[in-house]
Order: sequence, then C-alpha cells, then structure tokens
Amino acid sequence: MLEYKSYLGVFFMTVYYVFQGMTYDNERIGGYVWSPQLAKGGRKNAGYDRMTKIRKGDFILHSVAGELRAISYATSNCYKAPQPQELIDAPKYIEWGNNGYKVDCKYFNFDTPISVKDYKDWLKHNFDKDSAFTIHGTGKQQYMCNIAEHQAIFLLEQAIKLQRNPEVLSKLKAALEEIAGDKISEYNELEKELINRILEEENESQLELELSSNLMPQETTVSVQTGRVIPKRNPLIAAKALIKAKYLCEYNNGDRTFLRKNSTAYTEPHHLIPISKYGDFSYSLDVVENVVSLCSHCHNLLHYGRFEDKIAILRKLYANRKFVLKKCGIDVEFEQLISYYK
Repeated sequence: MLEYKSYLGVFFMTVYYVFQGMTYDNERIGGYVWSPQLAKGGRKNAGYDRMTKIRKGDFILHSVAGELRAISYATSNCYKAPQPQELIDAPKYIEWGNNGYKVDCKYFNFDTPISVKDYKDWLKHNFDKDSAFTIHGTGKQQYMCNIAEHQAIFLLEQAIKLQRNPEVLSKLKAALEEIAGDKISEYNELEKELINRILEEENESQLELELSSNLMPQETTVSVQTGRVIPKRNPLIAAKALIKAKYLCEYNNGDRTFLRKNSTAYTEPHHLIPISKYGDFSYSLDVVENVVSLCSHCHNLLHYGRFEDKIAILRKLYANRKFVLKKCGIDVEFEQLISYYK
C-alpha cells in the first residue's frame, strides 16, 4: 500500500485593507496594527469593529496618505490590548482611548509605494460594496476594511510592476500567489494527481473506513514563501470522502459526470467549511465529515458563481452534514457557513 502524507494546498483566507496615517511607521516597526475599541465620544466604529474579525494567517494591505506601502500577514488573532506607548507619544489628529484591539503582523514593505489614486477609474469600474473603496473609486477612510479579492490581486499586480528589490519582488509574488490561489482551485495540481492515484491504485475496501467522529486537532505548517502559518490538508481524506459518496454529486446525484481511468465516476472533493477558517474552530476541518463530493458544475459554482446561486447547494449540503460535523467538534450555524461563501 502506498504511503501518503499531508500536503500543502491552496486555501481561502481573508484580505483586509488598512488606512493607517501618521502611526504607520510606529506600527510597522513594532510589527502590529492597533485601533481603539471605540471612536471619540464612546461611539461604535465599523473600522475598529472589523479588527476583531482578523485571524492568524489573514493578509493586510497597508495604505498611508493615498499610497499602498506594504503587505503583511497576521501572526495572531485579534486580541484586546492597551494603546502602545509609542502611539500615545506619536503625533496624531485625535486622542484615542486606551482600550484597544491589536493584531501582530509580519510586514513586507514595498521599495516603491504605489499611488492608489492612479487606479481610481479601475476601482470605480470594479466596485464591490463590501470592499475598501467607494463607488467613485476612492477609499472609504475607515481604519480597517475588507477588500475584494479581485481588487487586492489587481493592486498587488500593479505594485509588483514597480518593485526593483529581488527580495521584495519574491515576497509580493508569493503573497499574490497565495491570495489568488483560491480563484484557481481548492486543490492544486499536485493534490489532484495524488487523489487520482489513491483512487486508481488503492483497494477501496482498505480506504473506506468508518467516519472519524474524533476530535482531531487541525495540523498546520509554515509557508516557505511567506512564513505564514497555514493549515495542512491530506489528499487521502479527500479520496475517502469520494468513496463514501459512491462517486456521486452530493447536491444532485443525477448530475452528469465522466469516468476516471479506473471506470469510477469523476467527482471532486470540496471542504464544506473552507479549511482556511480553521481559526474559527477548535478541531480539524480536514476530516471526511467536512469533505463533500461534487460534480464539476456544482464545485465551480461554489467557487465562481453568484452568491445567490450558491444558497440552495449549501443548504442541502449543510442539512446532510450538520450532525456528523458536530460529532467531530465542528459546530456551525448555516448563516456562519454561507458567510464564508460571500
């Protein structure tokens, strides 16, 4: 029997866009981003609240005075922290409260910043209401914002064109590859090949094990390119999930498929809860219970389709899996699940 390891694949993460201003240098040198919990007068602030959503491994694009100057990745989840002394001493437009939110970050600085206003027309024509830019292509001027993946990818591509330092170029290209990865496929080519080999070469009776129903810790590794901590994924788990589903699409058993070389129907494995969201859960998301078998049409729809067209598929898959997921310590409400697909 062949021996298989857990292999690093492509996965989802969240990308954020921060408007930093006069405290940028202090935060960059200190390796963090920090915001107060409340705005002046004790009011809630959407940009500050969004800090609490940041998880270890997420990317952040750093904008100062209209220039994109760096990209970082979070080395911690957001946590409550008092205002650092260097920010208290730094010149700024308003005085902040001492109670704040902090995220530790690894910064990669551009050797040549890019002027975001140069791309105002592109941002206007590629507007996303949940992103960092208005319908006019200008920044929303909140402290921390989400940014649509297609906008993050475009801005990084423009930044890469301007950089001259080989180390900076290497880091930016690696970050771009990791952000763009989930637009290509959930599993990379190496993983797909391994899944096919397992299905074609192994005895199904040896692979078709009972559902794990175990509380398994999520394994992680470190990206060689960027140094980010990222989740591992095992192709053997994917192969078992396809066997469990008898090579049928779990949304529509009648959906058209073609045959693999071993004459089994070709379906594709898909993590129902994206494995990159492992920080939201106490136990592993890389278990058979969380991997569904889908035809190519349904799988691509979940990756590339309109959000409203995904709901019916997700509702059925969730109804079929929610109880077995709970047995693995993965307790998720439907609204939380669909938020991962917006």
